[in-house]
Amino acid sequence: MAFHELHERLCPTCGHRISATAPKCFNCGAYVNDEDDDGDDEPRGRRPIFMLASAVVAAVIYIAALVYLLNP
Repeated sequence: MAFHELHERLCPTCGHRISATAPKCFNCGAYVNDEDDDGDDEPRGRRPIFMLASAVVAAVIYIAALVYLLNP
């Protein structure tokens, strides 16, 4: 492992590499919480994508139901 890899970590929100001592990610602006650091370097910021996808699916179902009910 290279020296710089020992002093870097991934932002838990966006996955951008930041300094191990940085309190905040310069890429997304999220504060890095050391208490939740469980050792994995996987970004956990994918939740908004799933929320958006579920909202789009719900809207499509709602519009399809309206079209079905209002069509004579």
